[in-house]
Amino acid sequence: MKTNKIVIFGVVLVITLGTAWFLLQKNHHHAGSTYTCPMHPQIKSDKKGSCPICGMDLVLIESETETEAESENDKHNHNNHDKIDESHKSNKNNDWENLNNSEENSSQNKLDSKPLGHSEVKLTLNKQQMIGIKLGKVEKKSLFKSIHAPGRIAFDPELYTAQSEYLEALSQWNKIKNSPLIDVRENTKQMIQSSKIRLKILGLSDDQISNLAKKGSQTEGLLVSGMGQDNWIYADIFEMDLPYIKKGQPAQITANFLQGKTLSGKVISVDQVINPNTRTAKVRVQLDENHPSIRPESYVNITIFAPVGEHTSVPLEAILETGRESYIFVKKDKGFFEPRKISVILETDLDAAIGSGAQPGEEIVIGGNFMLASESRLKSVVQDTGSSASGHNH
Repeated sequence: MKTNKIVIFGVVLVITLGTAWFLLQKNHHHAGSTYTCPMHPQIKSDKKGSCPICGMDLVLIESETETEAESENDKHNHNNHDKIDESHKSNKNNDWENLNNSEENSSQNKLDSKPLGHSEVKLTLNKQQMIGIKLGKVEKKSLFKSIHAPGRIAFDPELYTAQSEYLEALSQWNKIKNSPLIDVRENTKQMIQSSKIRLKILGLSDDQISNLAKKGSQTEGLLVSGMGQDNWIYADIFEMDLPYIKKGQPAQITANFLQGKTLSGKVISVDQVINPNTRTAKVRVQLDENHPSIRPESYVNITIFAPVGEHTSVPLEAILETGRESYIFVKKDKGFFEPRKISVILETDLDAAIGSGAQPGEEIVIGGNFMLASESRLKSVVQDTGSSASGHNH
């Protein structure tokens, strides 16, 4: 009987100890588990669930912690090694100190090149295919900007009158240029100069004024339209686009009344005066051909094709925005993708000219950017979590 009680007690003790050990292991496992949202890494939880912002399932990032712990150990060992080196630094010369400073500056520059909250990501080929990674290249090439603006068929009696006054002054000069009366000649010269200045104020260039004098007749298209007339279009171009507009650039004109037909033209002048209310300047475009539906003051849409020079450029679909920074992902060796800040100079229809952040020939991501950005943000959160834990333990 006594033996049976001892056996029963032993069995109960074993079961109790086993249950306690299991619960401790389970609690330890959950204590080290952290779940987060791939799209909103600021959301963290110690249990499974859904993101309160977007509703996505939270993912476990515990599997990343071992890798991060190893990284922290390597970093800790590296720091210990640096401390040993510090004990010998006093025996080194200034060249060694300069080299060390140079390495620190290089590391800082690399850190500054990354957008805030993002880290380098390594993806297998299979995962790259799953998230739809597509690659392009940084190129140095000539870019063209399409400048779109509203316009209207010119109806400008004021400019027509100014042309008439200028031609009349020239005609008067031809009559009295050999006159012995000096005052008459001077007055006529002043009339010519005044009417010429007025033409410039109204937007005509020196070449246009010279051609007007050679032609000897006003531009009737300023008053009437139709076949046989030199019809002009006045386009209102925003101040920021004016530096790209030059005389002779090609233009396309569309309008509802043209019923799908596109007319061609070219820039003949750009006003020097900015409208203070609209911050635009008037650009004159002369039509290469006429159309029977053209009427004065009709509204049209105009596109001017302006070369903007040769630049280091990336496709627009490669650029991601944080609100403060613009960045791209650059493909490195062994499946690594590096987030890198860029400075955008200007944008065209398909490309963006950049001033820094990438070099011609580098491979960049142009498809699957948003999924890659999520991976990059998640990686950054894991690293920050690991760094905080390491600092707390220390």
